[in-house]
Amino acid sequence: MKPLDAPQRALSFGNNPPLSLPLRYFLSAPLFAALAAAFLAWQGEAALLTRWSPLTLAITHLMVLGCLSMTMIGALLQMLPVVAGIEVPRTHAVGAVVHVCLCAGTLALAAGFWLGGPVLFRLAMALLLAGLMLFVGACTVAMWQYHLPGAGAVVAGIRLSLAALVLTMILGGMLASGFAWPGMLQMPLQRITDLHAMWGMLGWVGLLVIGIAFQVMPMFMLTEPYPKFLTGAYSTWMFILLGAASLSRGWTGHGTLLHLGFLALLAAGYALFGGATLYLLARRKRPHADPTTLFWRTAMVCLLAALGVWLWPAAAPSNAAPLAVGVLLIAGFALSAVSGMLYKIVPFLTWYHLQDARARSGRKPPNINQIIPERHAQWQYGVHLAGLLLLLAACYQPALARPGAVLMCAACLGLWFNLGRAVTHHILLVPAQS
Repeated sequence: MKPLDAPQRALSFGNNPPLSLPLRYFLSAPLFAALAAAFLAWQGEAALLTRWSPLTLAITHLMVLGCLSMTMIGALLQMLPVVAGIEVPRTHAVGAVVHVCLCAGTLALAAGFWLGGPVLFRLAMALLLAGLMLFVGACTVAMWQYHLPGAGAVVAGIRLSLAALVLTMILGGMLASGFAWPGMLQMPLQRITDLHAMWGMLGWVGLLVIGIAFQVMPMFMLTEPYPKFLTGAYSTWMFILLGAASLSRGWTGHGTLLHLGFLALLAAGYALFGGATLYLLARRKRPHADPTTLFWRTAMVCLLAALGVWLWPAAAPSNAAPLAVGVLLIAGFALSAVSGMLYKIVPFLTWYHLQDARARSGRKPPNINQIIPERHAQWQYGVHLAGLLLLLAACYQPALARPGAVLMCAACLGLWFNLGRAVTHHILLVPAQS
């Protein structure tokens, strides 16, 4: 039975932004991921010695800010008016400014970690905080509007993910200030770093992936809608558990058991989403597993594996387990989900805009499946999976870091090339129709 608040499958294109707005984000993201992988290939084992290494932090932020957040922001600027009927104020100007700030700020932050220059951290803070605050502010204003019926679960997930982004920004700003003005502030850096990573990956990225999945899975992958227990107050409970786990961190005595209980519930909640998604994908109406399906299956398996490694009681302190959790969450869960999403959203948006231009000229656009041929996406997925497995193994055998990074770099460039085919179709056909 269809849940009462299942996301609608019909979309509203009344306030659809121009194709150039989301594409600038979608085409920038794979390049930042490729840059992170190339940096890892260059540095090799040195970047996997510990998660506290400046090299590791530079690579991580190139991925999380330059790739994942880049894609998420572009997707939100596109989805809010189309899926929820919510118009982001001054979308064109906001999208352009945020994109420039995010690109320049991410590069400055990565350079700051690599070179250790306080000036670079100050520049990165100014650019990133300005761009992200502008984005959050514009979305907050938009959220006051009435949303379309059926989009409640998606909008709720977006609201909570934006709240998590604000907390991630605050924690990240505190950490960056310690590098920008060394010795000025005395802070528990390890605790703040752990909270920053948790709110960034499980809050901002995780809750947004969940919210987007509520719309993308039934519409693009032809699955049944998510069950009511997930599209109801699920996102709210995940946010509350993130808050409880954050506040209870550092408690002693019985408080330690309570903190571990919050972590276990949090892991169980995300595992529930991962298991439900795999179940829906297994029962989808089309038995053929296209690249998007393969990417999302990989993402959910990596999410479950990351939760298992995160909670598994280690016999002895080791750097391998935290690095493995990072690889599984960033390259396995988030990058795989983003790649699968892009392979559906970009061809669809390109086809829609070409179809709209057809009314002015009568020229027929290509079939949506011809915009990015499936065989090209298939081989890119294969390279991505091989690179992911080698990077995961490199957490335990660092000698595998370089070959894994080379494959992942090739996969990211392959994703960029495939998405670029959509731009080529648009450039070649639309000017001829104007």
